Amino acid sequence: ANGGAMGRMRGEVEGMVGMLDLGRLSRRYLGDVVEGSGLVSAERYREIFEGAIERYDLEFDVERKFGSQGIGSVQWLYLDHVAVHGEGTARRLACADWNLGRVLIFNVESGECVCDVGSSEGPGKLRGPIGVAYNGRGQLYVSEWDHHQIFVYDGDGAFMRKFGSLGSGNGQFNSPHGLAFTAGGELVVADFWNHRVQVLGEDGTFVRSMGSFGQGEGMFHSPYDVAVCPDGSIAVADGGNCRVQVLSGEGGFVRSFGSEGDGPGQFRNPV
Repeated sequence: ANGGAMGRMRGEVEGMVGMLDLGRLSRRYLGDVVEGSGLVSAERYREIFEGAIERYDLEFDVERKFGSQGIGSVQWLYLDHVAVHGEGTARRLACADWNLGRVLIFNVESGECVCDVGSSEGPGKLRGPIGVAYNGRGQLYVSEWDHHQIFVYDGDGAFMRKFGSLGSGNGQFNSPHGLAFTAGGELVVADFWNHRVQVLGEDGTFVRSMGSFGQGEGMFHSPYDVAVCPDGSIAVADGGNCRVQVLSGEGGFVRSFGSEGDGPGQFRNPV
């Protein structure tokens, strides 16, 4: 009788499982909770597990932490963008703190703060850093919201140069935000209040501009961030239009996804 009751219970539980999208659970939780319960058959568990591998794995275990909230030497008030460069013990993580006007660089393996970029007086002093990106040689590029420029530092955080100015002309910016480098070494900049994306050489030489203000395909409203895809296309967080647009490396419209809202696949000011 007990065996029959357990069989019915297992059938009922598996029926309930079938109504849930357990593929959205992380593999860690699938192992800890679902498999360990004994109320889901091994066959059904394998189906769920394989689905999770193919579709979702939304839970991540924290491997290490960097910094904390505050105004101390290795703290920040408003962490905006981050960038990673290097391998092994030389891998570094750059974190832009807009509020404190600096970029903190950490050694990824040790968690040690390697240097503080932009807080010292001089030509390399930052006031409103937003975006950060490393080029192939490990030089750090920082977009400056208040100065409307791009600052460049060497691998040790020493100031090298800056380029750009306030304006809407080629190579000018109005509150530049996210940065990314192409495989060919060109710098892609989300030019926030100019509602466009600019592509520049590493020295700041203008290459091309993409988009203009609007809601149509390939048009932007306050683009916040950019990323270069493996195929060379450029993904743009089109914040004001509550969508992500993908452009070819030359600026042609490829596709867009998302709309304003709180539902699955919708955004509110994606950054």
